Amino acid sequence: MEKQDYIQLFDKFLLKQASPEEVQMLIQWLKSEGSFQDWMDEEWDAASSGMDTDLQQKLLGQIKQKISLEMQQAPLKRNKYRTIYLWTARIASVIILLLLTGISVYRYAMEQQKMQDMIVSVEKGQKANVVLPDGSKVWVNSDSRLIYGSRFTSKERILELEGEAYFEVAPDKDRPFIVETKNISVKALGTSFDVKSYKEDNWVSAVLMTGKVEVWSENEKLILEPNQRILFDKSTGKMEKSRVMDATDFSGWMYNTLSFEAETFENIVQTLQRLYNTKIVFESESLKKYRFTGSPGNTSLESILQILSLTSPLSYEVKDSVIVLRENKKEKAWYEKALK
Repeated sequence: MEKQDYIQLFDKFLLKQASPEEVQMLIQWLKSEGSFQDWMDEEWDAASSGMDTDLQQKLLGQIKQKISLEMQQAPLKRNKYRTIYLWTARIASVIILLLLTGISVYRYAMEQQKMQDMIVSVEKGQKANVVLPDGSKVWVNSDSRLIYGSRFTSKERILELEGEAYFEVAPDKDRPFIVETKNISVKALGTSFDVKSYKEDNWVSAVLMTGKVEVWSENEKLILEPNQRILFDKSTGKMEKSRVMDATDFSGWMYNTLSFEAETFENIVQTLQRLYNTKIVFESESLKKYRFTGSPGNTSLESILQILSLTSPLSYEVKDSVIVLRENKKEKAWYEKALK
């Protein structure tokens, strides 16, 4: 008989339509390890062509191991036909069960993986907003990258952020909402907060508008209440919590409104470069340590620089599309005298 005849006979056997003679023939073929193994390998390959190779081989090995065990434990009884039938049926059951179980597990895993990571990448000078699958809303600031999808599941809602984003989280007590950055993670159930984590900045911040969030790093964990802010210092690995006057000021960028609270010029310049997609350099390093508190509002870059120059010994000029910041020596002396 040809291999195809044995396969048809196997199908006939599973339908309980095979005669005792046909069952004997089938058993002999099944016992012929080479023929049976070749057939099983072919059937498996056909049934799992889209399966990951490592997973495919692992499941196939489990099937072969189970069949070998069944063959060793097959009892020898008086009713030989019944013994043969039960033995073969058990092998068939093992094959079918493991195939179905293996493929089901694989399909479930693949379905989870098929939820491809969605990447929201925003260039300098731009902004974007997105509604997540759970209804949560996210506003992504310029020069930022938000990733979600494969870990945004029925058990938890995990996103990755590089840059800055504001979140309004849809309440779901059974699925924690977690924003991961390179240095800290922020966990919320139903709340609104802002996270800022640019790779070129020396710090990472989280500001809470409503609700409550848990913020943790590798070394510590803190709870934020509304109008509180956490700053993570990349150089020391430590977090510091402080109170802010109005947390909503930190989300003003969504409406092109800037607001700073005791922010260094160095950090302000980083923000301006992202927002206006321009290059700003310090000719005088000492300017970086100056701080500014205020809300320039929705205005032009030049207006913001003028405001900064009115509150510090800063002067600026444009050279080949690059803004150069330098320290005004005369004004510096006046400021140092006024601050004594």
